[in-house]
Amino acid sequence: MKILTAAILDGYQRRKDKSVSLRFITQEKTSGEIADIDRLVDTFGIVYFRGQERINQDEVDELDAVELDLYDQPKSQSQRLRNVLFKVWKQDEQGEFKEFYKHETERIIQHYKNKLDI
Repeated sequence: MKILTAAILDGYQRRKDKSVSLRFITQEKTSGEIADIDRLVDTFGIVYFRGQERINQDEVDELDAVELDLYDQPKSQSQRLRNVLFKVWKQDEQGEFKEFYKHETERIIQHYKNKLDI
C-alpha cells in the first residue's frame, strides 16, 4: 500500500535523537483515503517530497523499487554494540569509557579470532 498525494510541508521539529519529525498538510481527503492513511500509521516507509513540479512515472517506479529493508534499522550493528557497551560501563563507571570500549572490543575480536582455523 502507498500514498501519493499533493501536500504542503507545514513544518518540522528536531528531536533529541537527531531525527526530524515532518508535518504535511494535504487537500481534503475522502473517507477511503483517510482509511488508507490510518492503515499506514507506524509503518516504515520512504518520504519523497518535491516542490511545485509534477512527479513522473519513472520517479514513481524508482521509489517503488527501493529496498526498504536496507533502511529499517536506524542504527548500524557497530553503533548498537557501542551503545550496549556504554550502558554496561555506566553500571560501574570504573575508568574511562574509551579504555573500557577498547578492552571489550579487543576481547570480542580475540574470541572470534580464536575460532579461526589458521
